[in-house]
Amino acid sequence: MQHSFPSEHHYIRFAVSPPTTDALTLRKALQDALTQTFGITSAGLYTDILWSADDGAQFVVRVRKGSVLHSRYLDIKRIPRLRIYIPMSRDAAKFLSAAVAWSDQPRISLVKESPFLPSLISVDELV
Repeated sequence: MQHSFPSEHHYIRFAVSPPTTDALTLRKALQDALTQTFGITSAGLYTDILWSADDGAQFVVRVRKGSVLHSRYLDIKRIPRLRIYIPMSRDAAKFLSAAVAWSDQPRISLVKESPFLPSLISVDELV
């Protein structure tokens, strides 16, 4: 029987070229990629840089998956409380798309992604 471990986060391991160990530079590059791909409102998506390699060639980020439905309340004339459900996009998918579309320096590329952090440890190819 297969079990799943529900998580509110998604973990992404990126490679960066040229290598950099400065977390602020990496965060700024991710924000710029999100802005370029999805506009200014996506630049503020929640992200944590959990790890960067000693040589600065790779790093791991934690992002929220995003909720499928989000309720907003609007006051519309004679309807005091109207509940409208607005579908929210998945933050992890936005980060992956933005990283692929990013064309400036530093160059960011996907190494591995998973909702389970320990699975990012093995990235070597099987022989």
